[in-house]
Amino acid sequence: MSQPAPNSRDRILAGALDLFLEADVESTSMADICRAAAVSNGSLFHHFPSKEELALQIVLALRREYWDFVLARMEPIEDAMEGVAGVIRAAFEYHRRFPDRYKLSRSDAAPWMRGNAIRLRDDNAPYRGRAGRWIAAHAAAGRLPLLLPEIYGALLFGAPHWILQNAHSGPEPTDLKAAEDQLVYTAQNALTP
Repeated sequence: MSQPAPNSRDRILAGALDLFLEADVESTSMADICRAAAVSNGSLFHHFPSKEELALQIVLALRREYWDFVLARMEPIEDAMEGVAGVIRAAFEYHRRFPDRYKLSRSDAAPWMRGNAIRLRDDNAPYRGRAGRWIAAHAAAGRLPLLLPEIYGALLFGAPHWILQNAHSGPEPTDLKAAEDQLVYTAQNALTP
């Protein structure tokens, strides 16, 4: 049985993603996206009122992909410290495997992202909930300390992101494997009850 042809919305998303990864959002025109997706201007604007909205939808999809990837390395783990290591290592692995997707998904400072903090927060809420349930179960069993959710967020999700975002901003790239190992060690020590 053959797969149905992708609809115009899916073609637009796929074409725009390819273009945004090749160049960037700012230098990609709506005409470029129409050509890549083989759709008319009308079809593009029917689905997405602006390039900024299209880029935001792609960023949200990439962030969901990232969250699913990292949480899949934590949620099935019964040993709390292995789960801590798993989620941190998964963040670095995602960056190694998909560096361009990771970079685009973290375009928070881009002009086209302004004014979307609430949408980003709301889109992330189910993933924060999944992580929170795993953490709460381990804290209730005494395998993790009882800390504010923001502390866990900063250690397990914020720290890898900060390291990966800043790794290439200095004159010499950071040794990401050493940073990954040291962060796992530090987080495990900090979270051992």
